[in-house]
Amino acid sequence: MRLLSTIAVLGLLAGTPVGVGAAPVLVTLDDAGPQAVQALKQAPGVAWWAEFGDRLLLVGDTDRVLQSRGAAPMQVLDGIDPDRLFLHAASCAHGVDGDTPHADPGLPIARVGHWELRALRAGETLPTADNSHWQPLPRNRVAIERYRGSGAAADPLVLPLVAAIDPARWYAGVETLAAWDRNSFGSGIVLARDWIGGAFAATGLAVTLPAFTLQGRTLNNVVGVWTGTRRPDEWVIVGGHYDAIQSGGGSGAIAPGADDNASGCSGVIELARALTAFRPQRTVVFVCYSGEEQGLHGSIAHVAALRSGGDLAKVTAMINMDMIGYSRDGTFDVLLETNGQNRAYIERFAAVAAAYAPELGTLLSTNPFGSDHVPYLQAGVRALLTIQGDDTTYPHYHRATDTPANMDAGGWSQSIGGAILRMNAAMLAELAGAGDRVFADGLDPGDNGAAGR
Repeated sequence: MRLLSTIAVLGLLAGTPVGVGAAPVLVTLDDAGPQAVQALKQAPGVAWWAEFGDRLLLVGDTDRVLQSRGAAPMQVLDGIDPDRLFLHAASCAHGVDGDTPHADPGLPIARVGHWELRALRAGETLPTADNSHWQPLPRNRVAIERYRGSGAAADPLVLPLVAAIDPARWYAGVETLAAWDRNSFGSGIVLARDWIGGAFAATGLAVTLPAFTLQGRTLNNVVGVWTGTRRPDEWVIVGGHYDAIQSGGGSGAIAPGADDNASGCSGVIELARALTAFRPQRTVVFVCYSGEEQGLHGSIAHVAALRSGGDLAKVTAMINMDMIGYSRDGTFDVLLETNGQNRAYIERFAAVAAAYAPELGTLLSTNPFGSDHVPYLQAGVRALLTIQGDDTTYPHYHRATDTPANMDAGGWSQSIGGAILRMNAAMLAELAGAGDRVFADGLDPGDNGAAGR
């Protein structure tokens, strides 16, 4: 995570003298272990704290907090009212790391994934519309956490499945999808739909194209089903949207949607290819949604169909992929996002990431927002989003320049995309009971501490 350059320009963090009363103190955690982080939270003078990725905000007696610094770098946020700090679901349409002016109120302090920490200035108020983008900064709580735990023990029966992930094949799928105008009302959405259906069918899945209506147009989700070998009435859902938003780049401009979200949709196909060869015990439902960019319409329609068909209770877990192909600087972070009720699920995911994709830095958030996992969470399903840590610093987001070449400008797409897919493949193998194995103790990994249902 990086401090936004706006702060440095205003001089609010650099060189602030000790003795500024109750100004918040921002601590850079870097590689601090859990014990060191806990000691900072309990340091003399701390009235309350909030953890935000690689930053820890300490509020209280500033002088005493600074005296307890230890080796941790600290910066005083002079002039910042701690009671006016908010989490904001940011859009990189406002610029990268604060390099261009932000239209939203508040001073950006730090960013992790698609969440910003912002301070409202005197006289500023939250927007009256779209307040879902804003949440008060929680006190004495981890808002976004960098996972610092140990990895799970790698399962020899899962390793071959993880090794079956082919990043080059995944990237070729991104290139194919990005060649079409995949706006929900664009000319290529049907071509993309049919190509996805063909890819599912070639994997051996039973394919359907359930329809829903959006603004008078009939759209389709693409659903491919693998029926479980031993537990067919227990379902795991793997999803990602295949539509792309129309660019603001002028009349007739389209967004190829390479990162958002050909990367996630091609990832769903790649997981299907890797998983089905290992005969999962549970039924796995692979879904590529349409209408996401207009308000999660495809995933909302799928949840409604599960409910009306009496199948919602069968769903044991859901994994969503949205923007998994971009790294800004060759550092591979993934943000895992669910709600507070599924803390064990997200922690298990992080442990699996450490075991099967150790090159990933893992960030944990229980503030769900704005992607296709949300309708499932609202329906009580154990669901989680996997998204690149640099999603809002991607300069081509929702633009006609969101092409595979720009997504891969640093040459890191297959590395980060492959790592996220290996993590998801390992977790999916655990959830679905891949390998057609029999568990001698009568239990299976899907019933461990990760279970939320």
